[in-house]
Amino acid sequence: MARRHWQNWDAPGVVDWLDADWPGLPVDPTLSSLVDLVEIHHGSGPILEVGCGTGRTHEALMRRLVLRPHGYVGIDVTPAMVERARARYPQADFRTGDLLALPFADGSFGSVVCTDVLQHLPELEAPLAEMLRVAREHVFLLLWLRKADAPRRPPELVPIEVPEHGVRTSFLEVTWSDEEVIAACRAGGGEVLDFQVVDGAGHDLGLVRVGVAR
Repeated sequence: MARRHWQNWDAPGVVDWLDADWPGLPVDPTLSSLVDLVEIHHGSGPILEVGCGTGRTHEALMRRLVLRPHGYVGIDVTPAMVERARARYPQADFRTGDLLALPFADGSFGSVVCTDVLQHLPELEAPLAEMLRVAREHVFLLLWLRKADAPRRPPELVPIEVPEHGVRTSFLEVTWSDEEVIAACRAGGGEVLDFQVVDGAGHDLGLVRVGVAR
């Protein structure tokens, strides 16, 4: 995997840009729908978030009183994101780590949650296999999907400029098809149990619940 692209999330101004409006905004409807799935289907044990960023999904999960007693761990490859998350939510357990080599034993978590990460990676099977390895019951995903009539494109680096935060960098972007997501989940040892598609302008969004098949 092209790990060098991950470092772009540490580019100057990126954390401030991604974090700027979150405290004053309501939870995004699509993220809220994903948390609904977690609330309904999570059974027992702590929840691991892969790609926790600055804590956006942690906040959404912990608003649900039924999920709070299970516990939460967030992990992200970008130290600046983890530092911001720790500052905002000092009571939570945020760690820096590699999603291709999660530092946890098999079945350490009841559920794994991953939002807005997989569209920035050049392949699906390895990260999904790691998430399924450390989960006992479910993996919940929110990711970009290619529209049904759109042609398949290779992963591409997309330049991003946000002058007000001094951001000038690029991020790897991929839109996966439904079939690619389902195949990667099966290859990693899971079975897709829910697959919801939310229509978007440039791409669709997928809300996916994957059961651990072991």
